[in-house]
Amino acid sequence: MLSEEKTTERSLVSQQRIRGARWARARLWRLSLAVLLLTLLALVLGLGILFHGDGSCSAPAQDSPGLSCLSPACLSVTAHLSSSLDPYADQCQDFFQFACGARLREPATGGRQRGRNRQLQPGRPASSPEQRGNARQRMLRDILESPKGSGAADSAEEKAGRFYRSCMDTARITDLGAQPALELIEQLGGWPVSGVWKRSDFNATLRSLMRDYSTFPFFSVYIGRDPQDLSPNSTAKYIQIDQPDFQIPAEWNTKDRKPKAEVVRIYISYLVSLLSLLGIQSSPTSMPTGLVTAFASELSRAATPLRDRKARGLLYQRTTIAQLQEAAPAVDWLSSLEATFHPIQLNESDVIFVHDFPYLISMSRSVSNWYKLGTVHSYMILSLLHTVLPALDSRFTELRLNLSNALEDTRERAPRWQECVSQTERVFESALGAMFIDQTFTAPTQEEQAEDLISNIYSSLKAKLVDLQWKDAETKSIALEKIQSLPPRLAKYPGVLDRRKLNEHYSQVSVSEDVYFMNYLQSLSISQQRKMRLLSGAVDTDMFSLSPVSGSPSLCPSGIVFPPGMFHQPLFHPDYPRAVNYGAMGTAVAKGILHLLLSHIEGALSPAASPLTLTECLMLQFRNSSREGDRSSFQVTSEEQWLLHMAFEVSFQVTH
Repeated sequence: MLSEEKTTERSLVSQQRIRGARWARARLWRLSLAVLLLTLLALVLGLGILFHGDGSCSAPAQDSPGLSCLSPACLSVTAHLSSSLDPYADQCQDFFQFACGARLREPATGGRQRGRNRQLQPGRPASSPEQRGNARQRMLRDILESPKGSGAADSAEEKAGRFYRSCMDTARITDLGAQPALELIEQLGGWPVSGVWKRSDFNATLRSLMRDYSTFPFFSVYIGRDPQDLSPNSTAKYIQIDQPDFQIPAEWNTKDRKPKAEVVRIYISYLVSLLSLLGIQSSPTSMPTGLVTAFASELSRAATPLRDRKARGLLYQRTTIAQLQEAAPAVDWLSSLEATFHPIQLNESDVIFVHDFPYLISMSRSVSNWYKLGTVHSYMILSLLHTVLPALDSRFTELRLNLSNALEDTRERAPRWQECVSQTERVFESALGAMFIDQTFTAPTQEEQAEDLISNIYSSLKAKLVDLQWKDAETKSIALEKIQSLPPRLAKYPGVLDRRKLNEHYSQVSVSEDVYFMNYLQSLSISQQRKMRLLSGAVDTDMFSLSPVSGSPSLCPSGIVFPPGMFHQPLFHPDYPRAVNYGAMGTAVAKGILHLLLSHIEGALSPAASPLTLTECLMLQFRNSSREGDRSSFQVTSEEQWLLHMAFEVSFQVTH
């Protein structure tokens, strides 16, 4: 039980960082880039397995003509690797620089330039921003922009293409300017800062924001398991009430947890600029701006830091909707939650989990105290605007980026096509999956080789786990039994490939090629429908529950499922030599299985379990390079290093 509680708390930490901690999102960005670089290392090592079987740095033998691979797929991966290699580096002295040197020299993509970036050497240009987009998103972009990807009139594929094109039509978005946002505010009754406000019911506005626009100003809502339910076959899910994504992050290190003065000034400047773009004249000292800032600050100060909640037992407090209503009466909890999960019917006696009860009580008191001034309504509208800013023109998106940068969120602006691919996938992931399978899994051997790779890696991993140094015999037995009960497989999508069912699934989705803002609003509503399916339990049997183009495996009651979207160039192709497929994709598959296995058995391995083998040189080089100042952006955790280490070992064994 203790292990399950620790695992659940670690999962909550991840969810908290994604939703609320801007500095954690920056860390995730760095980790993602580090994993990309490590993947490039795996590709290079795959070629090393092919040409230098022992993985040593000794003088290479004479090339054998029989080892040459001149297929289009091999030439493509060679070009991809060549764009990342630093041919001037000594692979035995600094393998990290040798494998990823070209990537390290690339400047930041938009936003602020980083002082740690290396200067480009004369005559050696960096790749374009589009080349820095990850391979999966480039693959989806090619599908959406392909003439073959348009689909029949009003089909799911055609709607996906229309959505993407509306997002890419920046000229039209610029022409509309702030008008779509102003019309939306008017539909909600206006707001006090503009001087036009049809005073509305607080809970009616809150229900609308939660149901139609996936906006949660005062608390967040998601679905999760009961940590006390340790049954391996349990599929029960419960509503979880947590802190929101605060507009003003509090400074947790101070005794009174007041936001830094500089943070408050940044937020006020953001408000003034945003109102100006909406045609509303304001100033840092104006009453509406000051009141909203004071209210936002009061909310963030009432929140309890995660470490304190864990120490005080405030996580996973089991309660009912009725009990929450009594403790925090300003919110009509039953109607708000029913709006969020419509059409599911809820009852006041339904069990839910709360992760910061004192905050919810304080939040309710603040709402009651501030509502008559119109400040609460203005705050809700600002929360909605923050949600929809990505659908407005570049002035608004730049303002949001500047706010993130000012608050030390070091994420950088992605190319427009990348943002549009992500938004299209958010709505049409199943349609994109069908298009991907049709256009990518064309070779008769692609699916067969993917299944063989998964099976071979699984067998190698089971053998490897037997030899590891576990904490004790009982833990080893649990781990081996667990891995035996999680047979991995390649996901199948008969429903997605059935165009009639697919089109029926998206029949209620209406897409306008002229107004991206309306399409974006519809995507927010669809995200709420997915929460409903998760709560109802339909997600476990729903053919659309795991996206075919997902980039990571998923754990389901029958085992570990690998989506087809993982098996694409440059990581995998039927025409690659076996060593390249296993060096790159085999490592990714092994790492995915290990991650899902060990996340359920915390502290299972002995500290001495990490083996000293072929990849020791690589990992030492990576750790050393991560400590250098100009590479600290790419530092990853020791756990991530160990997982990659083990995964490559497993993959290497299969090729020998």
